[in-house]
Amino acid sequence: MANNMSGIYLLASILCLAIGGSVAQFIEGNYNVTAACTTVPPGTQLGSIVSCDYYYVCTKNGPVQTNCPTGYSYDYKAASCSPSSSVSCYYGMDNPCEGKVGDNWVPVIGTCSEWVYCKNDVASGSGTCVNSIFNPDTQSCAYGTCTENPTTGPNLENLCKVIKPSSYFGSTSDCAIYYYCYPDGSMGDGVCPNGAFVAQYGACGYDTNGNCDRITDSPVPNTCTNSGDTTGNDVTCGDYYYCDGSKYVPKSCSSGQYYDTLTEGCTSRQSATPTDGCNRCQYANVQFVNAVDTASCNEYYYCNNGVQGTVSECPIGYFFNEASQGCFPNSGLNIYQANNGACHGAIPATEAPTRIMKVYLMKVLQMSLKDDQQRFIYKTLNFK
Repeated sequence: MANNMSGIYLLASILCLAIGGSVAQFIEGNYNVTAACTTVPPGTQLGSIVSCDYYYVCTKNGPVQTNCPTGYSYDYKAASCSPSSSVSCYYGMDNPCEGKVGDNWVPVIGTCSEWVYCKNDVASGSGTCVNSIFNPDTQSCAYGTCTENPTTGPNLENLCKVIKPSSYFGSTSDCAIYYYCYPDGSMGDGVCPNGAFVAQYGACGYDTNGNCDRITDSPVPNTCTNSGDTTGNDVTCGDYYYCDGSKYVPKSCSSGQYYDTLTEGCTSRQSATPTDGCNRCQYANVQFVNAVDTASCNEYYYCNNGVQGTVSECPIGYFFNEASQGCFPNSGLNIYQANNGACHGAIPATEAPTRIMKVYLMKVLQMSLKDDQQRFIYKTLNFK
């Protein structure tokens, strides 16, 4: 009976997808494509770090995934699709040497110092640049240091690795900050002196009193003093902020990991208790996922290629089980919450208002009700 009911609840929640009013989120590893599109002019193209077969076109309504023709790959430097054999793109390829002719050295995706030697289209060796980075353009080791820890999944070092060189783009956390991509793929930054960076025009504009003409990501927290302190991002579960002693710096966990608010570090997606409200579709391999709900574990939503649907709730007396993709009786909640961080500490929801809810209700009412009205509410709730 419970399984049949679960199917009904999930089918009903799919209908909610067309109701959500927020901009769809496309996320590839630590790369939030939707947030990136808010920082560039409409019509800008952004590459994927999951596949060479498609790219994104930024519009006012968010990114639109666009496929290259068969036999072509997306070349972010030219902002166009070109024959795969002429494009230095290796995302999503089982054989990075595919289509190569002669001797070639190609990067190992997810690292910044490892390489593979290709003899024609066959991988014939591998190695690591010592105290340097591998430059795929020159196919050689070059001076530099890795800015991110190597991962086995998709990991974007900076936006200049997916956008056409010489492009300008804004910050998702500060209206006045902008960035510039150099021809070699490195990134510079600047600050608009008397106004905000207007993403629509790709240039500094008039002062907007702190309001950007784009949707901003979760703003970077206020200045900090304790070096090493961290805090989560309430938009992207795999992102967090690190205090360098004077200010918070945006950081990302390795692919497949979330920032855990309990340990204040990165851990596996299932184990982490991420920041409330962040998108748990990131790295999900199922259609329906738990929302961050440490109260009763009955909230969930639908995921479609990283797009978060409208939040739904299981009926009273049920919790959402992500592994089994359905709502189940609360008798199994204690075991589930102990192994699933999104529901850490959750207790069964009941129809009767709890003392905690009563206290919360009275706090709200006290701001607007007179003394005699408050006494009536106390009596009605049988508050002790």
